[in-house]
Amino acid sequence: MSVAAMLEARGLSAGYGDRAVVSGAGFSVGPGTLLVVLGPNGCGKTTVLKTCIGLLPALSGEALLGGRPVASLAPRARARLAAWVPQVAESAWSYRARDIVAQGRYSIRGAFRPFDAEDEAAIDGALDEMDARAFADRRFSSLSGGEARRVMIARALAQAAPLLVLDEPAAHLDPGRQMELMELLSSLAEAGKAVAVSAHDVNAARRFADLVLLVGKDGSSAFGPPDEILTPKRLEDAYDTHFIHGDHESYGKFVLPVARKRNLGD
Repeated sequence: MSVAAMLEARGLSAGYGDRAVVSGAGFSVGPGTLLVVLGPNGCGKTTVLKTCIGLLPALSGEALLGGRPVASLAPRARARLAAWVPQVAESAWSYRARDIVAQGRYSIRGAFRPFDAEDEAAIDGALDEMDARAFADRRFSSLSGGEARRVMIARALAQAAPLLVLDEPAAHLDPGRQMELMELLSSLAEAGKAVAVSAHDVNAARRFADLVLLVGKDGSSAFGPPDEILTPKRLEDAYDTHFIHGDHESYGKFVLPVARKRNLGD
């Protein structure tokens, strides 16, 4: 594993109480890299990411953030290294969307210091990147699921941390917005950020990811470049599903689910 990794797991087991959901995971994401975490529902994609950034304690093994054990870092130090976009946001918040995005600056300024021109520019830039300026003054609780998701991602961008970690950010987004999001995450990685994202879209992972972590239903995992990890056998084993594999001249390699294995008598 690279010493320059922004996020790294070494033999990491993650779960709740004494129950491990993911066991012995090893992976890393460094500056300029987009990592996509794939796997079936309930396999532990969210759990392993939350453990890596210190939101859950590791059951065993080690999680490093910026080269340091995440357990040794104070919350504000973690926030300066990693921006987190949760899968579910509190829709009852009555703050304006812009106020939610502004929270991303707290790790830099603190919650009570007034914002300066640099902060305002960062907030405006994040809103613009997520095409959210049009509803910046609306109450967060009035936004659609897709609009709320774009605001939460904008908050993470305003945080200006070197590592961006997102839990299924494409949820609630229409196909066009999903494509825009993956293009944005890819461009952020190309600009030097380390980006880790959980997802269900195998095709988007194959198309945009530099690295993939495929988590199985048994808690095992495989890590590496998409073409090495997203093989027919690994995908069928992970998802208990048969896939058609193809290669389109414009799109590239793709997979289509055919049926659950049990439906074909396997």
